[in-house]
Amino acid sequence: MKKQAIVAVLIAAMMVVPATAQKRKTAVRKKAAPVVELTKEEQRFEELLDATQQIMFIDSIVVDKQEFLNFYKLTSEAGTVTNYNQFFRSEEQPYSTVYINQLGNKCWYAQSGKLYTSDLLSNQWSEPQPLDGLGRFQRTNYPFMLSDGTTLYFAAISDEGLGGLDVYVSRYNSEAGKFLLAENLGLPFNSDANDYMYAVDEFNGIGYFASDRRQPEGKVCIYTFIPNQKRVTYSTEELDKSVIRSRAKLECIADTWGDGTLRLETLDRLKNAGRKPKEEKKKKEQEFVFVVNDDIVYTTPSDFRDPENRQRIAKLMSMRKSFSELSENMEKMRIDYAQKGDAAQKKNLCAEILDCEQEYYLLESDIRQLEKAIRLAETKYLQ
Repeated sequence: MKKQAIVAVLIAAMMVVPATAQKRKTAVRKKAAPVVELTKEEQRFEELLDATQQIMFIDSIVVDKQEFLNFYKLTSEAGTVTNYNQFFRSEEQPYSTVYINQLGNKCWYAQSGKLYTSDLLSNQWSEPQPLDGLGRFQRTNYPFMLSDGTTLYFAAISDEGLGGLDVYVSRYNSEAGKFLLAENLGLPFNSDANDYMYAVDEFNGIGYFASDRRQPEGKVCIYTFIPNQKRVTYSTEELDKSVIRSRAKLECIADTWGDGTLRLETLDRLKNAGRKPKEEKKKKEQEFVFVVNDDIVYTTPSDFRDPENRQRIAKLMSMRKSFSELSENMEKMRIDYAQKGDAAQKKNLCAEILDCEQEYYLLESDIRQLEKAIRLAETKYLQ
């Protein structure tokens, strides 16, 4: 009987052990966390996050979308941005814009979702020419050309965008006669909302762009920022990803102010935009803006590393001055032509205008060729 009792105890123990082991095994099993799939736009945001530009946003203001252009304080040196219907005296495209260069003789605008350019010839705008080479986009609009006549910013919808309208940048290839494939300007300028009308006043060192992010219907936020001469991104080693993500979304522009000194100086300059003293304006006219590449912009001859480029830039500035004078003279002749009543006088003046226009385009071509030579030489010297 004793033996049978011992055997029974052993059998019971053997039955308990597997049950305990099974219970232990069941206890360590954890339910897998649900996989959250990111949208295409969210994935694109995460891809661009580490390349977020370090920009100081000095101010922002929420305004009615129909009147937002009134809050862009651009000097005459930066050109003019206006409404399409106002410029062309039309009612067809109330939300399209037109950019007119500082000389007033060339414009860029959106029409039926595409970008075009036109020249002022004989007091009339020429047949619009489409901007080729930019890439595949939908609803392109809000063009802005820098004073170099080469760098173009615009807004468009793209399959590779972050959502809604995104800001893109391209540069004109004079050799190929078309624009290069446009690139997304990235963060923090773009978001999953509509971001558009990027414009830079190089004379005052102030930039603007508009965004619908976090805004109610019919409203838009205009952000004012300080453009960087060289592209600078946030360091992932110095800042936590959550901080960079917050700045990429412009959740609090005060986080970009630093000690606030530069912001206050820029705000003061912004108040006086368009009212520069003659002495300061004269000094600025002796300088220039020359884009070497995406990261480098020169404003004085001493900025050039290639010694020969310091001589070339002097020639370029002289050519630009002649170009400006030629443009003004051509405009005066056009006005004179419009006021002439005598047919013979009109005929003679028309011939002079045509000769002047031919000289104008030749000089424009020479300027672009020299700019290209300077850019190539400086890039080679910097390598």
